Amino acid sequence: MNEVVTLHHGQRETKKLNREAADLARSRWGRDLPVVQVMAAEMPRVVDEAEETLIEAGAPVFTRAGALVRPVSELLPSTSGQLARVAHLRPLCKASLADILGQTMRFQRWDERRQSFVNMDVPPVVAETMLARQGQWRLPPLAGIITTPTLRADGTLLSEPGYDPETRLFVMLDEGFTLGPLPERPTRADVEAALKLLLDLLSGFPFVGPVDRAVALSGIITSVLRPGLPTAPAHGIRAHTAGTGKSLMVDLFSAIALGRPCPVIAVGKTEEETEKRLGALLLNAVSVISIDNVNGELGGDLLCQMTERPLVRVRKLGTSEAPEIECRSMVFATGNNLVLVGDMTRRTVLCTLDAGVERPETREFEFDPIQRVIEDRGKYVAAALTIARAYRVAGFPKRCVPLGSYGVWSDTVRSALMWLGEADPAASMETMRDEDPELLEIRSLLAHWRDNLAEASFYTASQVIDTAIEKDTGGGFLRPEFRDLLLRIAGDGPVVSSKRLGRRLVKMHGRVVGQMRLDLRADEKRGNRFALSKIRVWDGTGEE
Repeated sequence: MNEVVTLHHGQRETKKLNREAADLARSRWGRDLPVVQVMAAEMPRVVDEAEETLIEAGAPVFTRAGALVRPVSELLPSTSGQLARVAHLRPLCKASLADILGQTMRFQRWDERRQSFVNMDVPPVVAETMLARQGQWRLPPLAGIITTPTLRADGTLLSEPGYDPETRLFVMLDEGFTLGPLPERPTRADVEAALKLLLDLLSGFPFVGPVDRAVALSGIITSVLRPGLPTAPAHGIRAHTAGTGKSLMVDLFSAIALGRPCPVIAVGKTEEETEKRLGALLLNAVSVISIDNVNGELGGDLLCQMTERPLVRVRKLGTSEAPEIECRSMVFATGNNLVLVGDMTRRTVLCTLDAGVERPETREFEFDPIQRVIEDRGKYVAAALTIARAYRVAGFPKRCVPLGSYGVWSDTVRSALMWLGEADPAASMETMRDEDPELLEIRSLLAHWRDNLAEASFYTASQVIDTAIEKDTGGGFLRPEFRDLLLRIAGDGPVVSSKRLGRRLVKMHGRVVGQMRLDLRADEKRGNRFALSKIRVWDGTGEE
């Protein structure tokens, strides 16, 4: 209990007033709440005590992205046309923070006429000052919200509702959720039964091959484990024809991880618009993000960062602020003939579906996999957790070579699947690399350079263009395919822009493609110059 600091009351009188203040708060509100006494010229102390009371009471107020936030849940549209209840974060404003303060503690002021403390509404200046203390808060940081049990980094189960300081996650389990049996030390029989349960759930999907099935299994397991993983690759689901089951599969993943179909977003008309949509979801700590019905290529800097980095900077709409936030979101993307471009080819595992019929939407599943999950979701969550825990208990046998920034995911999900005899889900990255239009463009440019320019000789962008547009005696172009390629890469109307080409060459220099590489020699006076060099491959025998 806070003491009243006055000059005209003795210690005995002070204790008496504190008892009266507590009795007043209890009698009026019907429950015993902490009391914060508001005194003139003591606002810093009042705000400190209010914040400390929030912390001690375990009030759902946290810090994220330079703001005070609280976990909430609301209804949003999903791919199935139904409404899905989704947990996410809401930033607190002065009124909403005052509301939480009023529910957590009682504010009282000194009444000279009564010579005692009286209850009062939450002083607006208290909420306003607390919100303004950016960078000084002692309230706990929040990395995300989960509605399903998951595993911590040490393999222990995270399932108790409320805030977990170790993971910085807030647990909001669905009402009525019951986790299926999860052995502390799963046996081989336990893990094989868990795998069979998940495979049966996927039996109606027309996978092209074993790698595609492995990616789907990874989608289930990673969705459950993602909140406890520092990073995880995006999972792409594609088909050649609409109606093959792409969105249904993502809804299945979401049904296991969230207990409901997956809300979706669409790709924006520009990369900037897409990043704004993704940024808003990250700020709200949305746990599963589905980029639905991508028509063609998918890439972008923010998408690359949120799938590879545990911390990302996201610009808040309407401001110049770009706070650093933890990313614990699972990312899915679906599309007909979906193509990942640039760095997304090594940040995504890809599942391809092909029903082999003209109208795949007319196919009938033997059972509804989503309905089967909803009927006993805890069983499927436990199966995913059992596979991850069993691999850890077994001592990580046959661990795969680390996969870039996805070392923990590779050890926890990828290696576990291969240990159980499934294909390597990361093998799909090579398929995407071969299809990457940016890589194909670079490969084509280097091939034309090799055929039409001297190896190891340095050229400016203008000299490269001059070679490509050189004409024969009849007025036609000597190298029309080379010219057409440069127009696609750096065209400015009917001509090739040397500035655009120069920027593209700078961007691709140093990258090895097909044992070839562009080298850069910076020259402020004459401009950057570039040369093609052949990379020697060491085979261990002394020969190349």
